[in-house]
Amino acid sequence: MQESRSLVRLTAFTDGVVAIALTLLILPLVDTARDAQTETVRDLVREHAGDFAAFVMSFVVVSLFWMVHRRVFDNLVDVGEGIMLLNSLWLLGVVFLPVPTAVLTYEVNQGRGATLLYMANLVFIAFSGLLLSLRIRDRVPLQRPGRAEAVQRSVRRGVIATSAMVATLVAALFLANLALPLLALMPLMQAVAERRAQRHNNHDDHHR
Repeated sequence: MQESRSLVRLTAFTDGVVAIALTLLILPLVDTARDAQTETVRDLVREHAGDFAAFVMSFVVVSLFWMVHRRVFDNLVDVGEGIMLLNSLWLLGVVFLPVPTAVLTYEVNQGRGATLLYMANLVFIAFSGLLLSLRIRDRVPLQRPGRAEAVQRSVRRGVIATSAMVATLVAALFLANLALPLLALMPLMQAVAERRAQRHNNHDDHHR
C-alpha cells in the first residue's frame, strides 16, 4: 500500500526537527572551544572531558530514539490526529534535550539537579514514544498489512525504554551523574526481551 501524503509530510517534518535538535547539542562545546585561545587542545579536552561525554551521550540517545521512531512509522500507511498529536509530544522532548545537555555541561559541581533534569527529559521522550506505539497498535486501519507483530514489538521496546529511563532517574536520586552509565544497559535489555518474545512465539507455534 502507498503511504499517504500526510504520513510522508509528517515523517519529513519529524526528521528535520530531529536533525536540528542534534545540531543544537554541539553549541555548548562551540563555546568551550573558545578556551583554546588560552590553553592547549590537550588541556582543553582533559578539562572538559565530561562536556564532550555529555554531547556524545545525548547524540547517541537522540539517534537511537530517532531510529526506533522510524521503525515505528514504517508500520503505517496513514496517520490520524491522535498520532500527529503524540508525535508532536515526542518532538517536544527531543527539541528540549539540548537544554539539559547544556546544563550538564555548564553545571559547576556536576550535582544531582542537572542529572535529574536530563533524565526527566529522557523519561518524557521514552514515555511519549510508548504512547505513540500504543496509539498505532490501537489504530489497525492505519497500519500496513501484516505488521501486527512489528507493531507489538515496538510497544515492547517502548515499555523497556521507558522502564530503563525511569530506573536511571531513580538511581540518579542517589548517584547523581554516576547513574548515567546505566543507560548503556537499555540495548541489552531490549535484546533479552526480544529473545524471550521470540522463544514464546516459537513455543506457541510448536503447540498449535
